[in-house]
Amino acid sequence: MQSIFTSLTRHRLTISLFLLSFVAQGAFADHIHHITHNTSGWFDQDLTALTGATLPNPATGVTAFATTSDNHLHAFYATTDQHVHQLSFNNTSWTDQDLTALANGPIALGLGGIASFATGSQLHVFYIGNDLHIHQLFSNGANWGDQDLTVLAGGPVTDFDSLVAFQTIPNHQFHVYYLANNSNDLHELNFKSNTWSDQDLRTVANAPPSDRGWMAGFATGNQEHLFFTGFSPRDKRHMEHLFFNGTKWANQDVTAKVHALPVNPGSAIAAFAVNGSQLEAYGVTNDQDVHQFTFKSGHWSDEDLTALAGQMDFGIGGMAAFRTLPDNQFHLFYSPNDLDQLFFDGTNWTDIDLTTLTGGGIPNGPGGMAGFAIKTVQHGFYVAQ
Repeated sequence: MQSIFTSLTRHRLTISLFLLSFVAQGAFADHIHHITHNTSGWFDQDLTALTGATLPNPATGVTAFATTSDNHLHAFYATTDQHVHQLSFNNTSWTDQDLTALANGPIALGLGGIASFATGSQLHVFYIGNDLHIHQLFSNGANWGDQDLTVLAGGPVTDFDSLVAFQTIPNHQFHVYYLANNSNDLHELNFKSNTWSDQDLRTVANAPPSDRGWMAGFATGNQEHLFFTGFSPRDKRHMEHLFFNGTKWANQDVTAKVHALPVNPGSAIAAFAVNGSQLEAYGVTNDQDVHQFTFKSGHWSDEDLTALAGQMDFGIGGMAAFRTLPDNQFHLFYSPNDLDQLFFDGTNWTDIDLTTLTGGGIPNGPGGMAGFAIKTVQHGFYVAQ
């Protein structure tokens, strides 16, 4: 498994209320699916059916990881009753847990807003409660507890369902990012020396406001990287890179640097690091094409993957991106309609319709996705209709 944890999330889009309403009306049987690829091929599993778990909220975010000590799989999402659930695989069978009930935490806002990572055998799940506070559900391996991070850090509440979280491993700090209530300011909740604190990153980095949409983030060493849809009068919606180099925060308008088309409203965003000096970010431009933005040798470049791979235009919903090792291939789960994967073998980009290949689920539209690799074995989690 990669040592860099990534997390993906989404929040409500005013322009998409009709779409969300339409999908929700027909999504009474939405299930969480797990798709995996190993030496035997591709396989899709309906985890909701396997475990008898509560149905997912149609617009829930999905977050997932594997614990490195035992290779157990963990996926988290919000259910129709707005509880946070965990689906876990112990290398033998899948089980379901209602973490909200176990930790006695508040119900979730329910529409995305969920992120997670592991520190050793400890599990950490972050979500937005119906009190509009950021909460952490955490397990020491035996019990689950709840912390109200907004209260602990003195941060603002949020009415946006947006959340990214990861750990910087060398200094053992936790970082949680979200949008403040009615301001479009991106805030960071930072856990350092057993204390939570808050800072307004828009002010610190002199960054543009964050538009409502998906976000992605990860760490390279002690450096922090965030990708989201920024908004500026020059190029309207654009791919924004906000980063901390270990000393100070700075921002980059990636769209402007590569002279790309503006980002589509509500663009799914995914990202990962190849190493400390090569970053990969994925988004959707306003012509509905999927683009790869690469930072390498000190410069940003842009590739239209829709044109390169000849796949369909992107629909709505989340993305998940990661690389496999040691083959160093790049993989992107997305949903033009079916669940598809774009993968890069080091030379060419290719598109595979995984729903057709496996007979698996069709993504429901507004739901999130998560994915990671353990060496060359791929794992993806998504909400299917």
